[in-house]
Amino acid sequence: MAALLAATLASPAGAGPSLTDTGGAGLLQVPGARMLPPDTLAMGAAWTPLYRHGFVTLQALPDLEATLRQSTGVATFERPGGQWGGLDLKLRLLRENATRPEVAVGARGLFQGGGQAARYLVMSRRWFDTDWTLGLGWGRFGQGNLFGSGLSPIGGVEIRTPVDGLSLKLDYTGDLLRAERAAHPGLSRPFPVNVGLAWRPLPWIEVGAGLEQGHFAMLRAALVLDAAGLDGRASADPPGKDARPPLGARPARTTPRTAERRILAALRSAGMAARAVRVDDQEATAWLDEVPDGPPARTAGRAARVMAARAPAEVEMLTVVLGPAELNGTAVSILRADLERAGRNAGSPAEIRRTAELNRAASTDAPPRPPGERWDFRLTPRLELAPAFRSGSPAYRATLDAAVVSGLAGGFVTGAGLRFNLGGDLAGLRAGERDEPDAGLPTVRGDIARYADGVAVTADHLYTAWLWNPVSDWHARLSAGHLDEMFGGWEGEVLYRPFGARWAVGIDADLVAKRVPGNLLYFEAQGYASAHASLYYESRDGLTHGTIRAGRYLAGDLGATLELSRGFEGGVRIGAYATVTDAGTGAMDQGISIRIPLGLLPGPLSGSGRGLASEAAVRSLGRDAGQRVDQPLRLYDLTGRSGVGRIMGTWDRLLE
Repeated sequence: MAALLAATLASPAGAGPSLTDTGGAGLLQVPGARMLPPDTLAMGAAWTPLYRHGFVTLQALPDLEATLRQSTGVATFERPGGQWGGLDLKLRLLRENATRPEVAVGARGLFQGGGQAARYLVMSRRWFDTDWTLGLGWGRFGQGNLFGSGLSPIGGVEIRTPVDGLSLKLDYTGDLLRAERAAHPGLSRPFPVNVGLAWRPLPWIEVGAGLEQGHFAMLRAALVLDAAGLDGRASADPPGKDARPPLGARPARTTPRTAERRILAALRSAGMAARAVRVDDQEATAWLDEVPDGPPARTAGRAARVMAARAPAEVEMLTVVLGPAELNGTAVSILRADLERAGRNAGSPAEIRRTAELNRAASTDAPPRPPGERWDFRLTPRLELAPAFRSGSPAYRATLDAAVVSGLAGGFVTGAGLRFNLGGDLAGLRAGERDEPDAGLPTVRGDIARYADGVAVTADHLYTAWLWNPVSDWHARLSAGHLDEMFGGWEGEVLYRPFGARWAVGIDADLVAKRVPGNLLYFEAQGYASAHASLYYESRDGLTHGTIRAGRYLAGDLGATLELSRGFEGGVRIGAYATVTDAGTGAMDQGISIRIPLGLLPGPLSGSGRGLASEAAVRSLGRDAGQRVDQPLRLYDLTGRSGVGRIMGTWDRLLE
């Protein structure tokens, strides 16, 4: 893991804009219209005599920037020493070209401002080695009130110096610190012009310093990760491995049954979760129950080459069925002659696509599969951080999760997982000192410390699920058992995902009770229920996903959740979510996470999807509002990798 991160951090991150005090691209206190390079994840902190800011910025989409921010006030107007989490969003409206500037609109402290909330409309324009920003701000940015109605101009300039990676910044905020001066009469009137420096000594480190509000020093440091570069290293084949072996002559003497055994053994030896192989007349078909990390089109291409090298000479069509046997995935059919021409460098993925066919998996009759043949084992080191406490101390938790999923006959799936608590600090939660506690709500996740402190290992989940397709394009799931670390009971889900569409809709509902910590058999008396309707949409390449959920959460509060995630072909995934409910503006749940696959684990399970991935998340911990059951088996995720959009979005990787 250390070697992987070191290689990633050493990769160029691109010039790009620099960061503000509170995260996101911009000047010092003023955000600019610029965006960070796509797939950037930045984590940092800034210090001034008035505030300390910790932030995580995610550039999951080219035109949308999301920042989770933790601000600690030293001289705030609500309560001295208070801490507030915040969600900052910025949307790019126009890209700069020869005739117009870059334009963006944004909000700082969208739901939880803690005195830091601000809104703005800005434009940025480059001129030689300078980058100018000008706009209007209100809220914190509008205290200058030069135009009346709480509006004020904001802006500034960033000047690139001859020193590589070093720039000079100057900005005007319109922030007169009115609330702070009212609470502390000795605080002098600020001069709302800030000046400072930003420096990238290495592509993955940014540091800054400045003089703000006329007399306040500022120091800032941030770590900037290039998730796409990290993914490239995570997905790279081992040195010396030939991912595209040449195809030889067709086997002259082989029977269909012999070819089936040889193909099945070769697929499993290559690490593919092959369930069965059938050779009939002029077609060979292989069923892969699980699509591994990486481009699904590449998986289909490699499986087709395995079949082409071993199928009888008369076979002309190679079909690879992707997706769990219990659900309706996608059958990819490729002409053997096209694959052979490409093997002689006389063809391309685009030429193969002209004659290839993509159909519903249900259109291919699958042979019976022996129960218990499919296994998937994953080991996940996980770190969770939650910095919002009145006590001033951040909360964190480190765990090691081991999970196994087994497919059984008749559409039944069983899952089991253990969670090893490696360490953490949840003292603020244990003492009931959560920032802005969710008053009036039943305790849902607020007692998370009971499931971590003093519990060395616990069953994270232990369930049985039934998956089936009631009709075409409809998927259904019914789960029972321990659904996550804290809750057990029943869960049902229905998903409508039209074949070939990039959208889907679904509903899910839970009826659960809280588990007794460290006990597999006993539940507490109080019951909880939740129900949600969800709308899903994926990008053209199938790598970026957006989800909107609305409904009733476990505490009985009503609200909505917005989720954004960006996947990469090697399995790296970054995501962000935010939930707002009617429990109040303080009842917001939010988080940013990153998942990094670290390679395959050795083991005795032939054909399994063994894998090791680390996860890190900065998110709310111990909240009662906006909580759902953390069920590891979701229909949208199960059907996503084998969907038409994901396959077509990676079709150019077919021959790798």
